[in-house]
Amino acid sequence: MKQFLTYNNIRTTHPLGSLALMLACSLTLLLTSCSEHEAAGEYDNWQERNQHYIDSIYHAATANADGTWLCLKAYNIGEDESLYLDQPNQFVYAKKLQTGTGTVSPLYNDSVRVHYSGRLIPTNMYPDGYNFGKSYSTSILNPDTDVPTLLAVKDNVVGFITALLNMHEGDRWMVYIPHDLGYGKSEYTSATIPAYSTLIFDIQLARVYRFKVDTDTSWH
Repeated sequence: MKQFLTYNNIRTTHPLGSLALMLACSLTLLLTSCSEHEAAGEYDNWQERNQHYIDSIYHAATANADGTWLCLKAYNIGEDESLYLDQPNQFVYAKKLQTGTGTVSPLYNDSVRVHYSGRLIPTNMYPDGYNFGKSYSTSILNPDTDVPTLLAVKDNVVGFITALLNMHEGDRWMVYIPHDLGYGKSEYTSATIPAYSTLIFDIQLARVYRFKVDTDTSWH
């Protein structure tokens, strides 16, 4: 992230005034240069780092030591899950944070209301992962006041769709999506997501609206 120091309307008759201004400008250039250098290194070996990260999630999810993990085969590939067990990038991994009381799961053509926050893997500048988008304006979700976003299930990346199709109303999951099931080899510039990025979502499914049945999708 660039740092900009601005010096406006500096006027001085002191003999050291010009020197002070020169030093200040030099400091500005130095800070900007350092910031650019840090930013430039944020995504070095990004594909390798993301693959290493998703491999670690794969091992945690398949071990399922605490019984809260799910391995979800991408919805758009074959039915025989055994054919993909050695392909961790064809699965979505979910850690259950909260189990809802709902019995309804969305279908592909349905719409949903969700609370969500999306991040990239941790980096030096963003130890918690760069937050590229969320459905609420505050730093922490408040289900009592924040209105969940309305989404068409089918209008999302494969990994996000896969998670939604397996959730019930009220469920809250931490979802890990390999780049193959996200934006793949392409950069998603509008959300500042580099190519080969693992997508990490905190998703809470608030409500399901059946296609051509639940015509009122207002939140109330």
